[in-house]
Amino acid sequence: MAEQRKKSKGKPTILKKTPVGTQSGSKGYIKYLAPVLAIIFLIFLPVLRNGFTNWDDILYVTGNPLLKDLSLNGLKAIFSTPVVSNYHPLTILSLALNYQFAELTPWSYHLTSIFLHLINTTLVFWFIFQLSSGNKWVSASVALLFGIHPMHVESVVWISERKDLLYTLFYLLAMIVYVQYLKNKQIKNLIAVTVLGGISLLCKPAAIVLPLSLLLLDYFYKRKWSWSWVIEKIPLFILAGIFAYVTVSIQSARAIESLEYRGIAARISFAGFGLIWYLLKTIVPYPLSALHPFPKETPGLYYLATVIAATGFGYLLYKIKNRNLFFGFGFYIVNLLLVLQVVSIGNAVVAERYTYVPYISIFFMLCTFLYNALQTNWSKYKNVVLGICGLFIIAFAALSFIRIPVWKTSESLWTDVIVHYPESPRAWTNKSLEYFDKKDWPKTIEGLSMALKYDPHFMNALEWRARAYLETNAPDKALVDADLFHKLYPGQVDGLFILARSYELTNQTEQALDMYNQLIPLRPNVAEYTNNRGALYFNKLKRYEEAKKDFNRCIEINPENGTYYLNLARCYYMTGDNTNAMENAVKAQKLGAVDAAFSNLIGLK
Repeated sequence: MAEQRKKSKGKPTILKKTPVGTQSGSKGYIKYLAPVLAIIFLIFLPVLRNGFTNWDDILYVTGNPLLKDLSLNGLKAIFSTPVVSNYHPLTILSLALNYQFAELTPWSYHLTSIFLHLINTTLVFWFIFQLSSGNKWVSASVALLFGIHPMHVESVVWISERKDLLYTLFYLLAMIVYVQYLKNKQIKNLIAVTVLGGISLLCKPAAIVLPLSLLLLDYFYKRKWSWSWVIEKIPLFILAGIFAYVTVSIQSARAIESLEYRGIAARISFAGFGLIWYLLKTIVPYPLSALHPFPKETPGLYYLATVIAATGFGYLLYKIKNRNLFFGFGFYIVNLLLVLQVVSIGNAVVAERYTYVPYISIFFMLCTFLYNALQTNWSKYKNVVLGICGLFIIAFAALSFIRIPVWKTSESLWTDVIVHYPESPRAWTNKSLEYFDKKDWPKTIEGLSMALKYDPHFMNALEWRARAYLETNAPDKALVDADLFHKLYPGQVDGLFILARSYELTNQTEQALDMYNQLIPLRPNVAEYTNNRGALYFNKLKRYEEAKKDFNRCIEINPENGTYYLNLARCYYMTGDNTNAMENAVKAQKLGAVDAAFSNLIGLK
């Protein structure tokens, strides 16, 4: 038995028919939501066997000193220090809490990510429950697609993408509360939306588009136009402006590429390609890759995609008078705006993680269409349609399950990228860095040479192959890479250091000293650089007084390193000051730095 849902003036009617006692209302939602959450949990459970990768996990977690200190000063540092050219202090705070409980145990970070993903899936259920006038079938279907879709695996299993999960949580909460505000007009709800939006921004600046999403909700709920639509969102627009300014200021040196890299036509084509590519991947999420690099040249396909996107979305948004379509595609576009590469961010033309929020509205439109069709024109094909949908669900679940082990190690991750993009210098370089950490020098050099084959000027490959050559006692080869690195990227501190070491080990002492003299003022608090110059003064130039100054400076920077006291003791010995030589040698010995021959020489037992 079914009844026609009555139209309400204050909210949209998206469902043609609703079976009485089964879909509408807020009771009984657990039997819809619980199986969805259970399926998602089982799919993602294997991620607990994954480790960290070298794709930003070092900067976010394993090598991030901010995680170790939750004192008042530590919290101040978290809220004042950008990480990987992003300001997202609440994300760093959440990682710091993980560290306090389990230090660098990978499974604890992955378990937290699964938990956050399940919360987000629950919030998606409630958000769609609101939009669909209480339809549990549509809500559960959208939540299931959101939770298991292969394009969302990256956001969950990549530890460094904690920011995606956290910002989405508060973003969804803000939209859910805003729908409540539209229903009851209580100012406390509007205040809560602003607070939740601010928290979302502190998790990831991508939340700056939240006020635009709220405007779409105004339209969706048939709110009569007035300037109050905008005025009530002014605090959010101000916050968005502040975070946009901060983000651009921070990322101008790293993540946002020069606008001169590509012409405006090419960059617009990236946007058109992205809109179509992300849309197609909702249905055919294969093949997948952690990195989808920019093409060397902009293919004609990108321009064609732009024409299709402009024509198709323009027609849908402005010609078809359908509130669901306008909201759905509008939400999709708004939440992709920042990553369509008109202003190029990062190293990829598209990225799977960027779909985490935008796909919500695509799934909503799809499930709403299917529900209405099954109630009307397609009712006699119901079993067939549901069977096909079931096959898609199984396929999505299987693809997600298979995708998780790809992220287990850096080697497995970048090997997979190379399968899809064999000419990616970044993939070859990052895979080689895993071998570098394992001191597997032949594989390291081989991989970095492949990277340089495809891009002879690739900065990271030049740097790390030079380092690998230094580690394998091939300073002449290191010098070639280091010299090119320095010429191409003269402002890079790492380039100065590698070039200094290469000159030093090829006995070009004056050139090495010149490099150290340029390097140390740029990084005055890095003791390693000053110690190396001191060693150069001591070993090659016999300028002991200058060596003393450098070793004393190293002790100021790090008084717990015994090597610096031992080096200083040698300087005093060479200048005939045996008293200070003995005193510093004793300090070195207490800190674990011992040179038996030197100790015998000065009579230290």
